[in-house]
Amino acid sequence: MIIINEKHYKTISKIVKDYAGIVLERIPQKRVEKKLIEQMKLLNCQSIDNYIELLENYKNNSFTIDNFVGEITISESYIFRNPRQFEYLINNYFPEFFSKNNFKFPLRIWSAGCSHGEEPYSLAMIAKDFQQNNPQAKFTINAGDINKNNLKTAKIGIYDSKSLHGKMESLSEILGFSIGEYDENGNCVISDDLKNKVDFHWLNLKNISSLKIMQGSDIIFCRNVLIYFDDVLKNKLIETFYKYLNPNGLLFLGESECFPMPDNKFETVDILGSYAYRKPENK
Repeated sequence: MIIINEKHYKTISKIVKDYAGIVLERIPQKRVEKKLIEQMKLLNCQSIDNYIELLENYKNNSFTIDNFVGEITISESYIFRNPRQFEYLINNYFPEFFSKNNFKFPLRIWSAGCSHGEEPYSLAMIAKDFQQNNPQAKFTINAGDINKNNLKTAKIGIYDSKSLHGKMESLSEILGFSIGEYDENGNCVISDDLKNKVDFHWLNLKNISSLKIMQGSDIIFCRNVLIYFDDVLKNKLIETFYKYLNPNGLLFLGESECFPMPDNKFETVDILGSYAYRKPENK
């Protein structure tokens, strides 16, 4: 029987926060303990102390802690989650953006904390939809996650009916192109054309310096990720997103993630009860 005492829990909590910025106390303890035991069994660890040693060794090998962090955080998403935000982009932001630059520059999008890929593929779908009537429009879509298993799943791009709410045919009909095909298990395999629109990267949001790759973004999605961080890291990330967004760029957070914006720099955009945060053009 595996026994996890308070000392073990505090040690693991510190390791996870130091590595990924995640506050373990924000996750139900029963879930954390369940995932700990599952990971120990997978690695054939005989004691919690052995497992902690593996977690502590993340500077040399982050495999163990990456898997643990991926398991304790919730990676559930689906295609076009919060559809009003995507509708706003294709109906308002995309036309405005390309009208201003006369299609000279690509629209750069980042999906930070992309989970299994449903969010960036949703962005790829609306980008392709917009390009049907505006073939000169160019997009770059980057997506990152700390969970390497999630990234593998995202690159493969196979989703069950839950991820699409059973609407593959209707989505293809609305968009005017096939988003994928069914495999032998009845799952949707995202089309190669949509896969090729997204570049996936390993991304640890705790490492602020590594976020320079987002510099020059026009849109950043970071939905339902900041809930795991303390206020210090949240504020650093919001300030970093602001810094790396182009003027008039948009930041999308999760619906439950309403935080004070630093120095009121962002303008709030109300999208029929859903929200985005805009970096003013004159700042």
